[in-house]
Amino acid sequence: MPPQRKDENVVEREVPIPAWVKPEAFEDLLKDNVKDYKKTTALRAKAGVAAGENYATIMLRLELDVETKDKTQVTKAFMLKTPHDTDAYRKLLEETNIFDVERGMYVEVVPELEQMYRDVGLEVKFGAVAYEIKVSENYVLLEDLRPRGFRNVDRLQGLDQAHTESVLKKFAQWHAASAVRVDLKGPYDVKYTPGFFDSEQIRNFFCDRSANILLKHIDQYEGHANYVKDLHSVSKKLIDVYNDLKEAKSDDFNALNHGDGWSNNIMFQYNDKNEITNTYFVDLQLPKWGSVAQDLYYFLLSSTKLDIKTAKFDYFIWFYHSELVKHLKLLNYSKKLPTLRSLRNELNKYSGWAFICSVSVMGVVLLDPTDDTDFDKILSSEHPSFMNSIYTNPRYRRHAEVVLPWLQHRGALE
Repeated sequence: MPPQRKDENVVEREVPIPAWVKPEAFEDLLKDNVKDYKKTTALRAKAGVAAGENYATIMLRLELDVETKDKTQVTKAFMLKTPHDTDAYRKLLEETNIFDVERGMYVEVVPELEQMYRDVGLEVKFGAVAYEIKVSENYVLLEDLRPRGFRNVDRLQGLDQAHTESVLKKFAQWHAASAVRVDLKGPYDVKYTPGFFDSEQIRNFFCDRSANILLKHIDQYEGHANYVKDLHSVSKKLIDVYNDLKEAKSDDFNALNHGDGWSNNIMFQYNDKNEITNTYFVDLQLPKWGSVAQDLYYFLLSSTKLDIKTAKFDYFIWFYHSELVKHLKLLNYSKKLPTLRSLRNELNKYSGWAFICSVSVMGVVLLDPTDDTDFDKILSSEHPSFMNSIYTNPRYRRHAEVVLPWLQHRGALE
């Protein structure tokens, strides 16, 4: 059986429903999508994901009951993303309007990338259909993928080799198309290029708080004496590592990174033999133009099973590179193709980012879900007990006891 999230059906919990979420807000959309639409008879809104599984937005599953002119009853389902009503989230929206960015990604960028493959005879889909409605609120409205059989893999277990390869192939297709698109048409709009690198809150989480709190608990980690000195050293340099990634370098292989490509932001569809037939990205709020090393480290270190995380890492980079080159050639990329050696050189150059991903993203991904986990607890310094729980978590410790020595041996802690 394909791996399933142990809590994938546990969505019956109270979540705040914005006051504007009423049938009339969706009337024009339903008129366009339901033949012979007459009226909307009911709207139901409930949590779209289980507690503790979505940090960045409130996810709602909307069901709208529609009556057609011949009195047929139709139910249409959508996924609605809205902002948290917290100080930390309001500050993030002041720094970058991630809802405007994500709607643009779904409405402008993704269709363009998909059309590029269609033009060369390959059908590639990157994600759900997005819809626009006439409201002034921050929102992203998407097709509900669950009726089509899409699901996440349990993030606490991590992705096995087959799922990892499927994701890396999709990353390769995405990166290749975005690089060719810029080669042909010039740079993306600036709103699609910074990712979260303009956010002071996220920078502090990645570069200061995570490493410092890990160091408070490092004596609990088996084998820590071999690398603790290096941990103290690299932890003082993380701002420089972070800032080095802000601007794309002309000698790197640059593409539009997903920017937040961890397991809960990837969904899989399966056939009757439980083979993966489709892999879709979700949460396109934080695209980042720059070296693909960003997406590769972020995904491979945060979201794979422990027994393949480091043991198969070099193989996964080879696999990704082969898919990348194949799709760049298919799309007639005019520049010099990245070699496997040049890609590995980029990974070495940005190996400090690997440490940042391991100490921050991997910690949050491996944390047990709780009802009170939210965006403020991750970004605010006012919740030390939450941050401590990340690094005292036995599951994270098991991963870190493998990953931290591996990073040291690759020079990532220098």
